[in-house]
Amino acid sequence: MSTKPIRSDIFSRFVNWLNESGTDKPEINREEGGNDIFSRFMNRFSG
Repeated sequence: MSTKPIRSDIFSRFVNWLNESGTDKPEINREEGGNDIFSRFMNRFSG
């Protein structure tokens, strides 16, 4: 059982490293929640 915390710790460090290495992109706001197919599909489930 001692390998699981070490493995989880390595995974957490990797995820944190990826998070720090990237940059946030600005949000995209469109009228009516977006007109593309994917946005309309997701809006049906979320709304």
